[in-house]
Amino acid sequence: MNHIVLSLGESQATAVAQRCRSHAAFISRLAALDGVTSTVVNGPEDPAAALAALAAAAGLVGDPQQPGDAIRYVPTQRARLRVAAEEDGNWPQSLASRQRKTLRRTPGALFTFPLEEPGPDTTAPLQVFITDWSPSPAACAVAVHPGHPLSDGLTPGHRAAFTGRYCRHPLTGDLLPIWVADWVKPEFGTGAVLVNPGHDAVDLAFGRSVGLPIRFALAPEDYDEDPANWLVPPVVKTGRAIRTGSTDGLEFTEARAAYFRILSERGLAVEHTDIGAGSFPVASFGEDGPVKIDWQAERRTAAHRDEDAGTPVRLSTSPALAAADPRVRGASLAVVAASTTVETDLLALRLMLAEPALGPVPGQAPEVTMVGPVTGATDGVDGPVLDLALLTAAGATESLAVKAPQLEAAQRFLDAHERIAGASPVDGDADPATTKAAAQIKGLLRRQDTKQAFTQLYRLQKTLAKAESVADGTLVIYEALARIVAGLPSRYEEQRLAAAWQQL
Repeated sequence: MNHIVLSLGESQATAVAQRCRSHAAFISRLAALDGVTSTVVNGPEDPAAALAALAAAAGLVGDPQQPGDAIRYVPTQRARLRVAAEEDGNWPQSLASRQRKTLRRTPGALFTFPLEEPGPDTTAPLQVFITDWSPSPAACAVAVHPGHPLSDGLTPGHRAAFTGRYCRHPLTGDLLPIWVADWVKPEFGTGAVLVNPGHDAVDLAFGRSVGLPIRFALAPEDYDEDPANWLVPPVVKTGRAIRTGSTDGLEFTEARAAYFRILSERGLAVEHTDIGAGSFPVASFGEDGPVKIDWQAERRTAAHRDEDAGTPVRLSTSPALAAADPRVRGASLAVVAASTTVETDLLALRLMLAEPALGPVPGQAPEVTMVGPVTGATDGVDGPVLDLALLTAAGATESLAVKAPQLEAAQRFLDAHERIAGASPVDGDADPATTKAAAQIKGLLRRQDTKQAFTQLYRLQKTLAKAESVADGTLVIYEALARIVAGLPSRYEEQRLAAAWQQL
């Protein structure tokens, strides 16, 4: 299995992004000397294909007509449940704990609304997540978000539209019209909402705007149907059931239990806790973006079926989109991410890896390295010098304040290496002192303690620089360590460097 190191830092400030790249390159070099084929990536190999795959497997939403809007990934229920239950491998607990707090848990039920006339691409019944179904007999419609499979989208300037389709109310068998509405959130529940204007303020405003009937299934205890006391909507979580047949007179919590019992016996309702993860930016619209995909403006999502008509748009994509790349999903994965991305890009990556429709779900969590923030002046610093300082001046998770002494130490190390690399070695094995020091450095590198490893390697380098001659065995060990720490070239072939490293 190939080893891939994904750097998630590209959306961060320049210095943090470079720090992520420095650590990613270090991890890849470490794997390479262990004999593993390792590659550093900062995104999918084919971003357009990855976006199309994600649109088909989960959900993508966005509106290029809205200034500053981004394309957002909406995780499926299956991915959200898998991550919430931590069934996606052993992620670091410090990271998993922060992400666990981000996920919102809402208890409720999934109701099934059979379609009146299932189409060739929508044979599955419509499922709606509901938190309070005590007034559900009075519901008069179902609303879905613009990118929902049952939606034909919204034309410019319109906030709602009737789809022309109906579904059956699972309690009564009544036909409910299916509407598209821009206020329905695709990331909540199933992206479909039961519309009950008599018993919900948002539904009431929507019902009045499009002309839906406003019915009642709950009324206060003292309601007597006298015209002088006619109900004023919305009536929310109060009173007793009315106009519901056999359940009339039940207190609203009793009515709620009765409806669920009836529907569960029919196989049309199950208890369900919705895991709310929100949505995650994975691309941004822009005329100069390097990626081009077809976008359905009316449905506010990507075109991913042959019959879909879309308008080409240009995008810049997020590194997290690499989780939709088959080569990444099939690799032994290591991830380097900024500490500020735990609840954003890193959580998006984790959810995408848990999407079953994107391909085989990895059986284990990736190795994760978190990188702290960077302060200090870095503009104009030579690339190799800055890379080395960003890697070694502080532990990966620590905040790093870049200062002149750190840059000067990195420059001196690189200059000294160039002098050592230009000297001719003498025949002979490594001396015991060098071997012992190198073994200690190897242990630090294995633990990814790059700060202490660099300090000790710098000390070893000074010793070698003062020596009148350096044995070939000593030099190959030093250059193997210098390759891992700083990515420096060597006179020795990769196989010999790897052999020296593995014998330490």
